[in-house]
Amino acid sequence: MIIDELSIPRYDDEPLIGDHLPFKHQIIARDTIRNYEEFFLFITSPTGSGKTDAWAVPALKENDLGVVIALYPTNALAEDQYRSLKNLKDSLKSNKQIEFVTAETLGLMKDKRSYRMTKGEILTDIVHKMAHKSGGIIVTNPDIFIYALKGYYYDKYINSVFKGLINTVVFDEFHLYDMRQSDIILFMLHDILCTEGTAMRKFIFLSATPNENIESKIKNVLGGTLVDTEKSTINSKIVDEKSIMPRIDLEFRHAPRFMAGELLLADLNLLHKFKGNNRMAIIFDSAHEVTLLSDELRKETCWNVCERSGLRRDSMADTFDVLVGNKAVEVGIDFKGDSAIQRLVFSGHNVSEFLQRFGRLRNPIHGVEYKSICFAPSGVVDHFKNFERLSRQQLEENLRKTMNDPKIEGNFRWRYGYLEAYEYIYKNAYGIGVDEAKSIRNDHKFPPLTGGLPSDKRDNYFSCGLELIREHYFADVVMDSEKIRDSVGYLEKSTKSELLELMDELSGFRGNGIDIAYYDSTNNKFGTYNAFFLMRWANMDVFSKKQFIKMVPEEHHKKVEEVSKRVFGYARINNLIDKPRHVSFAGRNPEQMDLPEEERRPGKIYGILPIVKNYNDTNDHLDISRIVNNIKAAGLFCRYLPNTGKVSKKLYDIDDYIFLTNFKDGSLAIGLDAIYVDCVIHERLSAKLF
Repeated sequence: MIIDELSIPRYDDEPLIGDHLPFKHQIIARDTIRNYEEFFLFITSPTGSGKTDAWAVPALKENDLGVVIALYPTNALAEDQYRSLKNLKDSLKSNKQIEFVTAETLGLMKDKRSYRMTKGEILTDIVHKMAHKSGGIIVTNPDIFIYALKGYYYDKYINSVFKGLINTVVFDEFHLYDMRQSDIILFMLHDILCTEGTAMRKFIFLSATPNENIESKIKNVLGGTLVDTEKSTINSKIVDEKSIMPRIDLEFRHAPRFMAGELLLADLNLLHKFKGNNRMAIIFDSAHEVTLLSDELRKETCWNVCERSGLRRDSMADTFDVLVGNKAVEVGIDFKGDSAIQRLVFSGHNVSEFLQRFGRLRNPIHGVEYKSICFAPSGVVDHFKNFERLSRQQLEENLRKTMNDPKIEGNFRWRYGYLEAYEYIYKNAYGIGVDEAKSIRNDHKFPPLTGGLPSDKRDNYFSCGLELIREHYFADVVMDSEKIRDSVGYLEKSTKSELLELMDELSGFRGNGIDIAYYDSTNNKFGTYNAFFLMRWANMDVFSKKQFIKMVPEEHHKKVEEVSKRVFGYARINNLIDKPRHVSFAGRNPEQMDLPEEERRPGKIYGILPIVKNYNDTNDHLDISRIVNNIKAAGLFCRYLPNTGKVSKKLYDIDDYIFLTNFKDGSLAIGLDAIYVDCVIHERLSAKLF
């Protein structure tokens, strides 16, 4: 099946860079930036059409955007875009400062200082210097931004510095944010807009696909000037069209989720023939698929294989013949220049995932043939087998007929999501968040003496914040601000430990995972990764923290200390095994088990522990006793389901990426998944009542 090339018009208007004619979205973005003091600007255009240039050139050449913080969904993409922005700065001969900020780079900056500073103070210092010089660009991830606004850094002033000195926020790939993430971001932006004396007034959203729900919320709840480049018109004349997406020969093949790698390994001759002399990328779902396929290709071919996943990450400094990765690749690498590919193999089980991965074939070169294989559900394969040629729009329309995107149920907002916003305004008002409240409640500590607003302003701010919560989270539910306040109350006096545990679980932008700190000696890589994945797939040795520090090279010692408070163990990974171990839970029965399904709620459970068995290799005895002890002590935030994981997923149509672990006759969803699963069950049970 042939997917047509995509070209978009260029216009007779002021060039953005050099003498290159601009696209419509670039003209509209530039005019909006020059003419408005406050705006929500949606730069909506296909992959590879210069969306970044649309805001970055004005940020580097002019002063309208001031201090910009540009947020990218992964550190890999942020680093890639940082390099691109530095090159753009050089070509424009701009004197604006650009900084790449992650937890790791802040740590490196901290080590270089001749005097003691916290990471928060270093970040504050960067913002101050850029503001003094009338602008600059901070390239980072959403976690840094959210943590700063929530006041989670030791620097108590970073919240006010961000609000008072940063003028513009850029959200790249905003369509990848889930409902919870976009909800809390829009709530915070609304709070900032309602607060006197804040400088943050310009918000730019970059996406290849429009998001009508987000735009509708901005129009109807936040208000302000909203500009969507796709819906706006211009008077300039079209000069020509430029091809940005190539003509592609696309083939669909069937494979269940997480099984495409195994099918591909069974027929490497197909891969040889498909690749030919071209550069190829393979994007699958799990780190295990990525590692096994990469290892096999290194053994069986002479190709230069670049492996990129959350678990292993080869350098992109050298060119590659084949890049093998998972989600870390689809939003972590700008496929152009030496990274441009002509062949793509990927798994696609929902619309957004398909479009994101398929879009890696871009920036076409005249005379080059582009091909792709997509492993998809059987229904998708059957649907497309009778088509011979489709436009890009027709492809997306037919995908939406056969695939669904994963979603968080709408009841999440008024049952759980509002608690994250409640903690945010409560901490802004009174200087007490969930951590402080738990310390006061459990450790009998005194309330903090600093933080929060002056006593004559805090009550009014909190009342206004409650009204914002009602507008953002209770639009479809009858609830007034007083009832919202009474349902939660004063955090430091709360007798509802379950609410504090829920707030704690919602506090992290990506949730609070059950992670292990690991060291991979084959490539000298230190990191953290999901404990249950490693229990299933890793040939590893588990250590105490003291033993681990002795074992890893000294260059990683500071990183070990930084993650030590949020990991449940330490391990050296030797390799991944071919077939997974079985992971289940055992221990005391939680109270949830004794309740009917409609009354169960997610919560912290103590006294349960993971059990690991390898039914494929009886000689494999993984010692996880140290990890078990830490989990038993800390407890697990869970939601109990009365059926096994496999049965529960089918019964409630739960997404494949949500992992359910068997527990006695039922199963457990852990962490944020526990909340999301509870919302799915609530939705299904409610539907049965009507």
